[in-house]
Amino acid sequence: MSTPAAVRLRRAGVKDAERLTELAAAAYPADAPTVAEMADWLEQGGALYYEDNAGRPVSSLRWREEQGGWRLAPLRTVDSARGLGYGRWLMTQVEALAIRHNIPVLRVELRDPADLAYYRRLGYEPVPNGGGTVLDLSKRVGGTWQMRDPEQS
Repeated sequence: MSTPAAVRLRRAGVKDAERLTELAAAAYPADAPTVAEMADWLEQGGALYYEDNAGRPVSSLRWREEQGGWRLAPLRTVDSARGLGYGRWLMTQVEALAIRHNIPVLRVELRDPADLAYYRRLGYEPVPNGGGTVLDLSKRVGGTWQMRDPEQS
């Protein structure tokens, strides 16, 4: 499987904070970060994004370090690019990056339970968090990512 030729993969820098904030607001207006929050994420971690031929970001995934791994922000993809596989490719790229940097666990917080099935297909499992409206998911990506514990199957 390959990504469509109409987009380019980019590594975001702090200078991209405004563009990525606009993407997040277009994709999920109720849950968009401010430019300052986006810049903080980019300074504390990083982001990958796809941009179209006009240079507009169409899908992004950001991360930052937290104890024992990386915290991912939920994927953000504009409506016109949903279903084209960009999110899956970004997750693959970030997981490979985590493995190269010896990051054992990736975590993501979901506010929309409708996204759970998508992340479970990618190998993320719910983590007990004491209830509430936020769903915390995690995935082991370090040396044992391909092996499942038979007790949990």
